Amino acid sequence: MRNKVTLSEKSYRDYKHRVTWTQAGKRKSKWFKLKGEAQKFRDKTEDELAAKGSSQAPITQAELRAVHAFREIIAKLPEHAQSATLADAVENFTKGLESRHKSISCEDVSDKLITKLLIEGKSKSHRDTLEYRLKRFNEDYGDWLACDVTTEVIDDFLANLKVGQQTKLHYRRAIGQMFNHAIKIKAAPSNPITDTIKPKVKPAATGILKPNEVATLLTCADADTLPGLAISFFAGVRRAEIERLDWSEVDFEEKYIEIKAENAKTAQRRLIPMSDNLAAWLAPHALNSGKIIKSPAIWRKGQEDARTDAKIKTWPHNAGRHSFASYHLAMNDDPGKLAMALGHPDPRLLFRHYRQLVTAKAAQTYWSIEPVGSADEENITNIKTG
Repeated sequence: MRNKVTLSEKSYRDYKHRVTWTQAGKRKSKWFKLKGEAQKFRDKTEDELAAKGSSQAPITQAELRAVHAFREIIAKLPEHAQSATLADAVENFTKGLESRHKSISCEDVSDKLITKLLIEGKSKSHRDTLEYRLKRFNEDYGDWLACDVTTEVIDDFLANLKVGQQTKLHYRRAIGQMFNHAIKIKAAPSNPITDTIKPKVKPAATGILKPNEVATLLTCADADTLPGLAISFFAGVRRAEIERLDWSEVDFEEKYIEIKAENAKTAQRRLIPMSDNLAAWLAPHALNSGKIIKSPAIWRKGQEDARTDAKIKTWPHNAGRHSFASYHLAMNDDPGKLAMALGHPDPRLLFRHYRQLVTAKAAQTYWSIEPVGSADEENITNIKTG
């Protein structure tokens, strides 16, 4: 609403036109001889007052009461909190109003984030995992405005998840990623995950299988399961990457396995050198094309059966990939080469994580595990272990 500036016809000496207005609580006026000049001044003054808005208006009684109330509230706070000013309070309140005006629901933020990752070319496995975790959060808070979610809300959500500490940490990271995106699109003023309680996860020792266990496991695996297991233990390929791997991406002539960017967790293509023993395990089952794993369900069932038949009671997390990394580093003493094979960005971390887990002698035995027998035999039962 524009401040009112009036033009009236009056007589004052040689002046006949008067412009009147209120500024900073004071009534002002100016006289003009010509009506056109008065009209121009009136319009200019209206524009200037409109630009200044209510900043020049006098303090009202209600505003004075608010100042006194603020002082009383501050006086009751601990001494370290009494440095807050009324300007701080107004600024934070204004930010809150702006955030609520621009904010959208958590579910909408989640959808926008997943779409952004798709456009950026992030892998499907990464998007699916993130979407799964955010879906669980959105079941409870999806209809909340992103700006209304507090640290306490997220702490309560994580505390009531019926999962392990490591999984809670994964959920915390996913929610934090969603709110980082909310900040970017102006849907939230800050990330409430910052001050949440961080689940404590006890570092677990890297679990691997002994060479004789790997040999027995491969002996017990059926034809649908063996290629995937061999690639896991002798190429260190991630489970999700194996499930997307095609026989056309296994090059026996050049002796490498290609992990395409769209199938990689890191969305980056890599070539993994194929060891002689891995080539020997794969050759009897090789096809020109087609999925190496018929289906994730069939492969999981096949692994369980092979572990049972091999009498392997303890199955470490990521047993194939961790075994590959440990024996590879012990054999080659080259963390850079290992990082390239694993698709890992930090060779130094790999060196600290996997060094001295196995001896050089055990590594030689591991990389000499080969099938012995005719390729047309239904089950390979003789294992060469060096």
